[in-house]
Amino acid sequence: MQQLDKNYILTEALNFHHQGKLEEADHLYCKVLDVDKNNFQANHLHGCILSQKSKYSEAISFLEKAARLSPLNYEANNNLALAYKNVKNISQSEKYYLNAIKIDKNNYKAYFNCANLYIDEKRYDEALEFLKESLLYNSNLVSIPHRIGEVYQYIFQNNRDTKLLESSREYFQDAIKCDKNHANSYIMLGITHLWLSNINEANKFFNKASSLNNYNNIFINNYIKKYLSDSNLLITLIKHEFEQLTYIDNDTDDIRNTKFTKKYYDNLKQLYLDIKHKRFNADKISLTFKRKLFKQLYNKPPKIIPNNLLNKANKVSVLENEYLNSNPEILVIDNLLNLESLNILQKFCNNANIFKYPYQGGYVSTFLTKGLSNEFILKFSEDLRETYKNIFKEFRLTQAWVFKHENKKEGTNIHADQASVNVNFWISPNDANLNKNSGGLILWDKLPPADWSFKDYNSINGSKKIEKMLIDNNISKKVIPYKENRAVIFNSKLFHSTDFFDFKDTYENRRINITFLYD
Repeated sequence: MQQLDKNYILTEALNFHHQGKLEEADHLYCKVLDVDKNNFQANHLHGCILSQKSKYSEAISFLEKAARLSPLNYEANNNLALAYKNVKNISQSEKYYLNAIKIDKNNYKAYFNCANLYIDEKRYDEALEFLKESLLYNSNLVSIPHRIGEVYQYIFQNNRDTKLLESSREYFQDAIKCDKNHANSYIMLGITHLWLSNINEANKFFNKASSLNNYNNIFINNYIKKYLSDSNLLITLIKHEFEQLTYIDNDTDDIRNTKFTKKYYDNLKQLYLDIKHKRFNADKISLTFKRKLFKQLYNKPPKIIPNNLLNKANKVSVLENEYLNSNPEILVIDNLLNLESLNILQKFCNNANIFKYPYQGGYVSTFLTKGLSNEFILKFSEDLRETYKNIFKEFRLTQAWVFKHENKKEGTNIHADQASVNVNFWISPNDANLNKNSGGLILWDKLPPADWSFKDYNSINGSKKIEKMLIDNNISKKVIPYKENRAVIFNSKLFHSTDFFDFKDTYENRRINITFLYD
């Protein structure tokens, strides 16, 4: 192959690469390598494509060769470092990032990437130093100040110095100056304000993020691909949507909804009947209709109660001692909320059209940053933390969600959550539950093994592995039956799952579970 031919092929390959046509590009890179194994560009770019395909070990051999062929090439060193990072070879990754920085001290990328390596290793001071260097050389990239804000949050979780949250807030605000539509910066700004106990500001930023995502075509298309491309998930969402709109438009709660048309409701009704009579065809659901399903039609926040939302009759010190003296840490609190607060929360969960995230197993969900946030929910999370101080200590809310189940299911898969304290709280009426001995939570006396990743203990695919480990080790379990207004507070790393349940088959009797995670 003549030099001219190689240059032409490499140019064509680069064009394909830039268009995202990786297979076509890689075919041409390999064609060059067949006749010239020492071609720098072909080795480097073939290695990059292997990395893009998550074939990091294969990528390393080509990227190493590229770095040997051109040791002063910035991109080759930076990309080799990235590949080493992904195979968890920390020392080699750091070595090549530092090589890249020596080659070009004014390029932000290696500083930024090496900072992320340090973050993974919890080397936060070094990460901050490199992130701030990165910011010097690129002050317009939103991810740099955003990442600095996150690192200050991580350090805060270690030493609880609220001055760090002030720094975190400043950098998230700087990120928003770079990109006023960067939803994740609004989310993290909301978290920062919540950790500073600024509920009103936290709620404002959570809802801003939710609003941005609700009108972001990329976000909506990704949502549809993940949640509404599967027939079972689509069925779960349509059933809840129809039942809820029927419920909230019947005026039993003095709520009327004029935000959906008769045509939309009639289409939902027909799909609901198709599901009921087993003639539903997911392929006939248009993209336009899926976008309508995603839209939040009604989300009136609950009224604010100035006093503590919790039940004053509960003996806080006795309950705290029970939790602290238990091994593992498990506490059941009955009648958690006062009756007024419970009724307000039940009404909100029945009426708020925010349950847009369906899951296998027949339940729909909503999350703190996806419609759930309001001052009532945030106040509830703070009242709980501040009332039971000896349980929650310096921990702060990191995530919240509500699951609304169909009426008869096997529950959720066995898993553990990434937090220190988990609050599982049930609000459906007692008479909804047809089996008083089940419907609640199963907890196993076991934390995930130290070498397990988050994916290992918190994914649907990991459930069978977890179950086998629990059986093989004869791990004991505790079954806590369902009860309205009952909270189970426990070490969040304990393996747990929702128990089998059988509830009355009407919308208002769906099993509703609220979860708060604190860390």
